Amino acid sequence: MIIWICTDMEGLAGIDRWEQCYHPDDNAPEYLYGREQLTEEVNAAVAGCFDAGATEVRIIDGHGRNRNRGFLQEKLDPRAKQVWFSSFNPLRMEGLDETVHAVAMIGQHAMAGTLNGFIDHTQVPKEICRFLINGEEHGEMSQFALYAGAYGVPLVYVSGDEALCEEARRLFPHVRCTPTKRGTGWATCELYPPDEVRARIRRDIAEAIRNANRADAWRLPTPIEVSVEWAYSGLADERARFAGVQRVDARTVAWKIHDPRDIYMFPSEAWQPGTAYREG
Repeated sequence: MIIWICTDMEGLAGIDRWEQCYHPDDNAPEYLYGREQLTEEVNAAVAGCFDAGATEVRIIDGHGRNRNRGFLQEKLDPRAKQVWFSSFNPLRMEGLDETVHAVAMIGQHAMAGTLNGFIDHTQVPKEICRFLINGEEHGEMSQFALYAGAYGVPLVYVSGDEALCEEARRLFPHVRCTPTKRGTGWATCELYPPDEVRARIRRDIAEAIRNANRADAWRLPTPIEVSVEWAYSGLADERARFAGVQRVDARTVAWKIHDPRDIYMFPSEAWQPGTAYREG
């Protein structure tokens, strides 16, 4: 039984400042502390997966700032198999296919525009105001669920702040969530005791895996419409110039995808929407 885990940092227990996730200096104490929190939380999740009978646990460092170097190797559970992207244009995730039993997320944050979501955003903090799938607001959790769902693999577990857990309950009622803290503003929060959170993560993810049902995989008929409202019109200008992109208003553009795995792709010179389904 293979479990595939995507990690982020904003939703980790112990993280309560922007600098712990985004400090520009790789050796800054704040950033190193954040990486330690990431590693400890992943270890708890990995342990829970094996408690539930997993034979392999694949993990990807999904926090962009980390550049795939977020886990502290000397402290990471050696049973975890680190994966990356098999391609970038289009973006495809290594080792995530029909052979995976279920997927999970650790340290996830709420979607852009969420009240009292700690560093809530979708993809690019401070640039994207709203991200919609078929006219409904979604965030990174939904993007991952849709990608995995293309293979019939369900998202069964997430950890993050209370706002993220509420988002999960609303959009994916079957998904089990462990709250790590309570957001009080965009970059402020009240932390829950990290050791207690990690114990709950280990317990909760194990329960989620034991109850995983492939019928819960999120699948949508294609084509799927994606629309993005940017923070200012210049950002929309950059995307609107590509074929297949509709200008909805000054700040909003929309396009259609024919492969659910393209949910992570934005119109660019390297990738343009509207093409037929393609393997890759």
